[in-house]
Amino acid sequence: MAGSPPPPGRRPPPFYRLAVFLVRLFVRLLYGLRVTGTEHVPRTGACVVGANHASAWDPPVVGLSVPREIHFMAKKELFERWLPRRVFRALRAFPVDRGANDVGAVKEALRRLQSGHAIGVFFEGTRNVHGDAAAHMGAAFLAQRTGAPLVPAAIWREGRAFRVAFGPPLRAAGRTREDAAALTAELERAVRSLLPSRT
Repeated sequence: MAGSPPPPGRRPPPFYRLAVFLVRLFVRLLYGLRVTGTEHVPRTGACVVGANHASAWDPPVVGLSVPREIHFMAKKELFERWLPRRVFRALRAFPVDRGANDVGAVKEALRRLQSGHAIGVFFEGTRNVHGDAAAHMGAAFLAQRTGAPLVPAAIWREGRAFRVAFGPPLRAAGRTREDAAALTAELERAVRSLLPSRT
């Protein structure tokens, strides 16, 4: 695929590092950010980060909170224009058609995982403000097919401030659809346990 990233282990390119620095600075100064549990994210090798999704800020905030370069699936509409396409590809994102069974995007994610990269997936599929949408099995499927650890990630707001928490990695127990469904349910429970309780 055009714009494929170099092998992991290299330092991220200057544009990626600059973007992370600027977004982190912007978020910390204007909103506030606290990140916990980064010790649960493997620093090298393939891993899948499965997060909830409440706002358009989630991809950049989760991305800058992960202590390594991370590649996100992003809706294909973001890649339709030349300039955004170049920017998102430079930030290691790749397109997915959310309205179809996008085999190409799945194959690209598997290829990147097999090359040792980290992949970020919002398991609710789209923004879910109330946290009551059904979880999709994509993150579990990727972890299952590659043997990569599946790291739960929760993002929420406390007032204006962003909070991100990572939990201990989960492992796939088998390769059937039922196993993927069980791992998805385990991921959902793990993420919900990281979120503050609603009163």
